[in-house]
Amino acid sequence: MTGLLADSIADIRALRDSWGTVRGGWRAARRDAEQLIAHRQVLVATQAMTPDGMQVVLCTRLRLSGDTQTDILRIWFYKTKPELVDKTVQAHFQSVAEATGGFAAALGMERLTTRFAILAGTVWSAAATIRTLLEAEPASWLHIMLTQGWLMSGIAFASFGVLARWVLRWRLRARFRGGLTGRGATP
Repeated sequence: MTGLLADSIADIRALRDSWGTVRGGWRAARRDAEQLIAHRQVLVATQAMTPDGMQVVLCTRLRLSGDTQTDILRIWFYKTKPELVDKTVQAHFQSVAEATGGFAAALGMERLTTRFAILAGTVWSAAATIRTLLEAEPASWLHIMLTQGWLMSGIAFASFGVLARWVLRWRLRARFRGGLTGRGATP
């Protein structure tokens, strides 16, 4: 039980850290996780003023395979003051670090949601069952437990949490394997 509690606390911390990021909070964390799953990469782009106007000057691709690629606009790099370049590069790589945290936050949301469904369903079902068993005669317990929908709804809610977790894991693993083997990869 302590491992479950420790994991839940770690998930809540990952969510809190990701939701408070400079990149845009929980919406950016969710967008980064969706982008990683759909395109097998997360793209982090930083814009700055160049002689031709506002342009993307740094662009980092974090790929599912573990590769990382950063492109830099040379004209901006050579024609900008070194202090401004340093400041922009630091902000960019802070955003890159926060983008990688988005995936941990998405996994934390999945785990917390399914755990909550299991816990709520179990408590709901147990409370309803205990109350019913205390009020009914022992001869009718089995009949009541099998025919009362509100008793079974707690069990169904807990079962939904377990099934949702299995389905999400299966789907993510299939997507990741597809990305690692090159099937369905997008340019």
